[in-house]
Amino acid sequence: MLKRKAKKQLSTTSDEKLMLFISIVSRGLSAPVLKIFQKCDVSGQFVLTGEGTARKEIRNILGIEDNEKDVVISFVRKDKVEELKSLLEVFFISSKRNAGISFSIELDSIIGVKVYQFLADTVREAK
Repeated sequence: MLKRKAKKQLSTTSDEKLMLFISIVSRGLSAPVLKIFQKCDVSGQFVLTGEGTARKEIRNILGIEDNEKDVVISFVRKDKVEELKSLLEVFFISSKRNAGISFSIELDSIIGVKVYQFLADTVREAK
C-alpha cells in the first residue's frame, strides 16, 4: 500500500481570519483615519467618495451641515480589530468635527494564498 506525503503548509500564511473594515467620515477626514490604520499594520486601504442620502430638512433637524463623505475600506486581520476600534473611538470622540461610523464584517474565506498574504500583510520584502 502506497502512502502519500502530507503537503507542507506554507510558513507565510496565517490562520487569522480577515475582516472587511469600513469607516465613513466627513469629506477630508480620510487622511487621519488612514494614519490610524497604518499604526495597526493594515497594508492597504481604499478611499471612495460618497454623498449622504438624507434630505436637507432632515440634516437640518439633526444638525448635519455637510453630506459629503469619505468611505475608507480596509482588510484587517481579526487580531487587530480591537486595537483599531479603540484608536478610532478616540479619534471620533476627540473632536465634534471627527464624526463618523465604522463597522467590520468577518470574511468566511479568501480564494488564493497570495491574495490572502497580500490582504493580511503577511509577506514582507526581503532586505
